[in-house]
Amino acid sequence: MNKQKPQIVIIHGGDSFATNEVFYTALRRWTYDIYKPERKRWRDALVGNLVHSHEFIIPEMPCKQNADYIAWSIWFEKMVPYFRDGVILVGHSLGGAFLLRYLTENKLPVTIAQLHLIAPVIDDVDCKDVGGFKIDIAAWSGFASDITSVHLWHSTDDVYVPIHHSERFLAKYPQATLHRFIDRGHFLQSEFPELEAVIKTPQ
Repeated sequence: MNKQKPQIVIIHGGDSFATNEVFYTALRRWTYDIYKPERKRWRDALVGNLVHSHEFIIPEMPCKQNADYIAWSIWFEKMVPYFRDGVILVGHSLGGAFLLRYLTENKLPVTIAQLHLIAPVIDDVDCKDVGGFKIDIAAWSGFASDITSVHLWHSTDDVYVPIHHSERFLAKYPQATLHRFIDRGHFLQSEFPELEAVIKTPQ
C-alpha cells in the first residue's frame, strides 16, 4: 500500500475594506500595467521543490481584492473534507489572519502538524482596515483545532504588517516559534528556503 503524501495548504493574502465605497476609492488609486511581468512567488518555488514529497492545495480565495471573512470560510470549508491528519497549513498576510481566526473558532476534523503564519495580520493596529479577519488578541484564549506546532514568520522591515502583530500573538501563545528577519519585507520574494526547511523537518 502506497503511503499518502503529507498535505500542504497555502492560503494567500489579500485586502479587505470597511465599505464598498472605500474599496472603490482604493481601486481608483491602484495602478494597472499590462506589461508588468508576473512576479515569481515563493509558493511556486515551494511547490517545485516539494511536489514529489508533498501534496499541495492552493485555492484561489473569493475576491481577494476586497476579501470577506465569511465568504472565505464558506470556500475553505469546501476543502476541509479532503484534509488528512498531519496537514500543514500556511497563511500569508490576510491569509494568516484568516487561519488564525478560523482555527480559533472552529475545530478541524483532522490534526494539524504545522501552522505557518507569515506576516500575519492580527488586528488593525497600525494596519489598514482588515474587516472581519481580525481577532481580539486581548481576549484570545487559544485554538479550537489540534495543532502540533505553530510558526510565525515576520520581518522588522515589513511596511504593510508591523512585526508587533506577531509579537503580540506570541505573548498570548508562547508555544509558537517566531522566526524573525530584518530584510524580508512582506515576504514577496521568489524563494523561502527557511520555510521549506521547517516543513521538511519530521514531526
